[in-house]
Formats: sequence, C-alpha cells, structure tokens
Amino acid sequence: MRCPQCGRRGWWHRCPHRRARLKRIRGVLALAGLGLALLGVPLTRAWHTTNVTLPTLAPSPGAKIYDAEGHLILQLNSQPGVRPIPLTAIAPALPTALIAIEDHGFYHNHGFDLKSLVRAFWVDLTHRAPVEGASTITEQLAKNLYLSDQKTLGRKWQEFWLGLSLARHYTKAQILDAYLNQVYFGHGAYGIGEASRIYFDTSPRRLTLPEATLLAGLPQAPSRYDPWLHWSLARSRQREVLDAMVKYHDLTPAEAARVWQSPLHLRHPAFNPGNHYPDPWYVDLVIDDLLTHGFTVQDLYHQPLKIYTALRPRVYAIANRTVNQIMTREFGPARHTYADHQAAVVVENPANGHIWAVIGGRRHLAYEQANLALSAWRSTGSTIKPLLDYAPALARGYTPLSVLQDVPTYRGINGQSWWPANDDFLYRGYLTLEDALAISDNNVAVHLLNRIGIPYAAQFVRTRFGLQLPPHFRQSGLQAALGIDQNVWNMTLAYGALANQGVRLSPILVTRVVKGHRVIYRDPQHAVRALTPAEAYVLTQMLTRVLDPKPLTGIGPGAWPTGHALGIGRPAAGKTGTSTEEADAWFIGYEPQMVVGVWEGNRLGEWAQPYTETNQGPAYGATVAGPIWREIMIDVNRTLALTAEPFPRPAGVRWVAGVSRTSGALKGPYCPANEVAGAWMVTQTAPRHIGHSHVLVRIPLDHPNQEWQPGCGPYITRVALSPEPDWHPGVPKPWDARNWPPTTLCRPSVRIR
Repeated sequence: MRCPQCGRRGWWHRCPHRRARLKRIRGVLALAGLGLALLGVPLTRAWHTTNVTLPTLAPSPGAKIYDAEGHLILQLNSQPGVRPIPLTAIAPALPTALIAIEDHGFYHNHGFDLKSLVRAFWVDLTHRAPVEGASTITEQLAKNLYLSDQKTLGRKWQEFWLGLSLARHYTKAQILDAYLNQVYFGHGAYGIGEASRIYFDTSPRRLTLPEATLLAGLPQAPSRYDPWLHWSLARSRQREVLDAMVKYHDLTPAEAARVWQSPLHLRHPAFNPGNHYPDPWYVDLVIDDLLTHGFTVQDLYHQPLKIYTALRPRVYAIANRTVNQIMTREFGPARHTYADHQAAVVVENPANGHIWAVIGGRRHLAYEQANLALSAWRSTGSTIKPLLDYAPALARGYTPLSVLQDVPTYRGINGQSWWPANDDFLYRGYLTLEDALAISDNNVAVHLLNRIGIPYAAQFVRTRFGLQLPPHFRQSGLQAALGIDQNVWNMTLAYGALANQGVRLSPILVTRVVKGHRVIYRDPQHAVRALTPAEAYVLTQMLTRVLDPKPLTGIGPGAWPTGHALGIGRPAAGKTGTSTEEADAWFIGYEPQMVVGVWEGNRLGEWAQPYTETNQGPAYGATVAGPIWREIMIDVNRTLALTAEPFPRPAGVRWVAGVSRTSGALKGPYCPANEVAGAWMVTQTAPRHIGHSHVLVRIPLDHPNQEWQPGCGPYITRVALSPEPDWHPGVPKPWDARNWPPTTLCRPSVRIR
C-alpha cells in the first residue's frame, strides 16, 4: 500500500507518516476504552437504580412541614388553588418558543440527543468533573420529577434512562404538558400558569408572542434572566429565543424583528400578590436550612418526610400584622411612594434558641425574594453599644457606676464641629456607664471602646456574640462604637445571650425530621458562653433603664432614656439604634421568655428616611422600630399567656450603695447626697476605694463667682466639682461645668500686713 504523503510502499513501520497515523488510531481507541471503563460503573448503577416503569407524570408526595404545636403548615409539592394548565389552554407561541431554545429536536428525538450527550461527556471528561448539562426537555422533566440537582456522571445516566423511558411511555404532548406545568420560571412560579400571572397578569391562553418569547428564555437560569432585576439580560435572552425560532423556521427574520420591537407590558412587581402558602418567610428559611444540612430538593419535594419546626404561627401572624400596620401608618401603604421603606423582625425563645417567627419585609412579594431579616446588612446604630462597648467593659472590671467624661476632645474636619458628637449636641461632663447607656451617649461609647481597645472588643463580639464583622471594620476605627453593619437576625441572637443568662444558643428552625417512624435529623445546636451569668444580669439591669418612663436627674436637661415611651408593663430590657441621617432604625429588646429584634429602613440602601406621617419626627429607632417591638411584645405575651417574670438573679452579684456618680468610687467626704447612687454589680468589681471628685472651696460673700483668697473679706465654704481632666480650654464646656470651682480669684480689699 502506498503512503498518500510520501508515496512509499511497504510495511507500516518503514513509513514515519503511517507510524504517526497508527499512533493516533491507537490513542483514539485507548480513549474510547477509558471512556467506556469510566462509564461502566455509573451506567450499571444507573440502570439498576432507575425505575423504568413510570405510572404517572405527577410528582410524588413531598415533605410535610409542621409548626411547633404539631399542626400541618404545608406539603411542599402542593400549591393550594393552583391547577395544572392543559396544553390546549396555552398559547401555541409559548411551547414553540420553548422548544426552539431548549430542545429543537423534541418532536423527533427519543428523549435524548446523542450529539449533546457525547459533547457533555467529552466536556465532563476533559474537566474531570460533571459540568455540562445538555438535557432535552424530556430529560429535564425526568430530573424535576425523580432526581436531585446534584451533578454526577451517575445522575446523568439516570437522567438519560429516565428520559428514554418517559419517551417510550408517554406522547410528546403529555411530556410537554407536564413540563410546562412543573418547570421553574423564577419568583416562586412553578409552571406556566403561575409565570403568566406573576409576570404579565394574564392567563397562558392569552400570552402574546413577545410575552411568550420572554418567558421561554427564563427556565435555563431564572435568577440570571430575572426581568425585574436584570432587564438587559432578560432581553438578551429573549433575543436568543427569537434567533433560535428564526433558525428553525418558526419565524421569519422580519417577524422576529417586529416581535423584538414590540412593547412588553411587564407587570410592576409592587402589584404582585406574592406567594400564597402560609408563613412564607419562615417556610423559605426552613427549606434553605435543610438544604444546607445535606437534604436535597429531591428529598424535600419527592420524599414523604415530616419536618417539625419551631414556628409559632400566632407569633408569626402578630409580627407580620404589626410590621404592616405600623409601616403603613408611618410611611403609607406598600404601594405608596415609600414602598421601599421596609421592616424586618426576628422573634426567638432565648432559653432554647427556637425561632418563633421571622418577618423579612412588609409583604412577601414574589419579586422580593431576599429576606431582609438576613440580607439587609445595615448600620446598627447604637444597638451595637451593649455588645461591642459595654459587655467587654464589664468583662474587664467596669461597673454600671464607672464614670467616663462626656467632654469634647476632637475638633472635626470642618473646624466647627466636635467629635464624637451627641445627638442633642450637649456634653454632660461626668457620666456613669448606666446613665450613658440609657440616654445612648455617643461620646462615652467612643471613649469606652478606646479604653478597652478595638482588637479586644472585636474579638469579643466575634467569639462571644457570633457577629461577623464587616470587611471595613478596621478602617472604621473608633467610629465602630456607634454602629457596624449587621443584620437583625444576628443581632437578635446576640441579644438572646443577654436574656439567657449569658449563654448564646445557635438558632433552631427545624426541631427534627422524621421518615416513617425514625428521626433522621435533629438540628445540632451549639451553646457559647458569651458572658458570665453575673455580667449578663448586670448588663440587663443597665438595659432596663432604657425603658424607664422617667427622665434621669442630675446629668443635664433632656436626659430621657431613649425608650422611655416603649415600656410593656413588665420587666424588660432593650436598646434603640439609629444610623446616620435616620437611614436605619433599630430596636432590640427582651424579657426572660422572648427576645424580639426589629430593623426598619430603606431596602435599596443607606438612604435617609422621611419624617413619619404621624408627626413623631424622623424615623428614629424609638419612633418606628420601637413601637413595632412594643406591640409585638405586648400582643405575644397576651396571646400566649406568658406570665410576667423578673430576670433571674444569679450568684456573684450584689447591690452596691454609696457610690459617687462623678468618680465611680465610694463616696468621698464632700460628695453631695444627690450625687450618690447604687447599682447591681459583679461582686468582684465593686469599688473599694474612696473617690475625691468633689472638693471644698472658699467663696467670698460678696463675689459668689470668684475664689476667695486672704484679704477678700468674709467667705463661705462650698462643695465644688473637680473639672474633668480630659477637658481643655478652647472647646465647649460640659453641662456640669456650672459646679466647677471659680476660675478667678477675688481682689483683696483688706490690706494684708
């Protein structure tokens, strides 16, 4: 035989071109053998594990979800009120467009596409991982009905055999009908009936060609091509659908151009009635929680599981109603100009970590898939102070009556302001920690964080309270004392440690999962000691003063606790929070049996909020988030008949009296009676030395604003307050400067011999 390249005759080994060709043939055969070997095990396993007898196209019964009282909430594969749409009731444009873009050979193949299968195998082999999809409509239906979303070679062969079996047992019309009623179009829309309603407020029968071509592009990646969130990508995908319809002669180029230019009357998301299953914010979290703990979509939607949760439906209903009523009252209805002003709530039983309710927004809108209780990472404002500033200070030996100096110490960049600045622009001088926390004094919080150290405080909240610090935390410096980015979920769980005598429990959404008569899953709860019981009790007593309805005396005008109007008529503690320009409002509070966290703000970002419509002023934590918290607490206590209980007093604390409010030490000989206080303290941290913040000064009888010196005539003795060492001339004086000794000496009128 002659070589076609060099013309030589003879044996293969005498021609280099023939030898090279032989090597290529051997390589192809070896690769084919390797492929068959690799596929042998999953192919055999798939054949034995695939049930090729398919009696019905309907999905098998899915998991049942129960509330904390054992009542059925929802069966996952059931959608109350939603009926399958027969193929004859769907506009022909939709299946035509879907087949063109998803599986143009649908009517001619046997449930699989050989070219796509080989291509998928080759890609998976070269990547050494199952990455290529290449599923026909029949295979996609098989996957939706019987398989999980896991990508493995074995699962692909199961998909292949199931698709082949479906194609043998059912007509193309039956397969297409089942597919269109079960494929996911995004925003909770399973099936073309829901998709038509959600996106275009119409029935499948009335879908226009432009609408059909947009919907046909969604199943491949519903989140990526979401027309409400990613309009340009959705339109690009619609262009691909039209190009495919032209390629396979369903449309002419001129017809496709007209469709492309036709207006799309996409329904505004604010008018979407949302998902109609019960307690949707909670149910969504339960599904997500189980998926992160090893369960698959196949398990949840096609296995007869019983999922028992910690949900309290009555608590959920109260929280949901309260959020909607108060937000509507203060900002107008959800379709109003301020529809983006949202609120989120988490309710927890701190004693066992059971999450009773989660509300992720004013309405569970289909377009608003994000649960704002978890997704809204926003500035906490002052709600971070008990965790980042005060708790670490107590752990380092500070007491509620430890004193810091509320004086201006830093000139702002503009040369006119002082930092840290208080909301009322008043500096009060000597302040105890309990008074500073009650009125939410910013200056003291910054000085306290500076004293305990940012690294120590950061490590404290991260390891003790489980807070994930934002990436820019280190750059914020001492500004972090006044607020860091967090979500209301994490903040509520952190406050739960204070309510649970210092122990933070991991949250429980799912208490157990049962299959048959066997418990196959329990949430592996973890406990972390955040504070000692004594420290938690002391901090709680400090936070009860936030809800004191009376003004604080002796520290200047307007010294009202920030939550003075939010009391619930029983022992409770909490903290308000407001970020810069009222972009975010917070209130997190608790009693021994329950902790409730509330965030309110603009869901689109850190935008300043308008004044409330009830003329309560700007949207502070005390004027919007606080009333939501108060109403939920009162209603839940009444509905669940929870008895009023005091916070349990642990060992290791004692009431310490006779402490000076200006020194933080035991009262000195000149300390006035109105400057003496008492508080609950950790026993080991109680002060043992005497303070000397008050001194005796002599004042001339005729000149009460001067200090007496010999020769100035008669004098009286008066108790004065020693000036704050941190204050220096050139900055505003604090409020208590009126009690300082006179700064000028009198002029002697009697000649001293």
